[in-house]
Amino acid sequence: MRSFTSPTTGEVVEMTDAQFAAFHDETLAKWEASKTALDAAKEAEMTLRKLYVALASDPTKQKGTENIALNNGYKAKVVKKINYGFVKGPDEKTDWEAVMSAQDEIEATGNEGAFIAERLFKWEATLSVSEYNKLDVSNPTQAKIKQIADRVIVTTEGAPTLEIIAPKSR
Repeated sequence: MRSFTSPTTGEVVEMTDAQFAAFHDETLAKWEASKTALDAAKEAEMTLRKLYVALASDPTKQKGTENIALNNGYKAKVVKKINYGFVKGPDEKTDWEAVMSAQDEIEATGNEGAFIAERLFKWEATLSVSEYNKLDVSNPTQAKIKQIADRVIVTTEGAPTLEIIAPKSR
């Protein structure tokens, strides 16, 4: 006999080994088909959304909201957005040295520059999970650091990932 806890009902389901193997394979096949359909649907939806916006909205307007009148009092609401970010280094990650250098340069332009730079660049704390996991609680100093950090760190369960890996071709 095999058992598992159903994620939808929370009940423990018991099956024979044969039933479990069949259910296992059926579930995996259904998931794979659903994922393939979802990926295709997302791609088609984005293509059609961009096409409609190109057809119906003001091409001179790069960002903002437009309401496009449709039949029977309906309207299509189009919101064009511009994403902002920072330059990337060769590793395709944000080049923080370039950003900090620009911030320093802006601050050096005088009092107004320093005031603007403070508002222009927002710095947020991010947790280095690898450093957190390296904390050795058998070391008194690191145990104290972990205890302090644990007062402000919140963990929640994330969504599981699933991927089917094809065998390597020879």
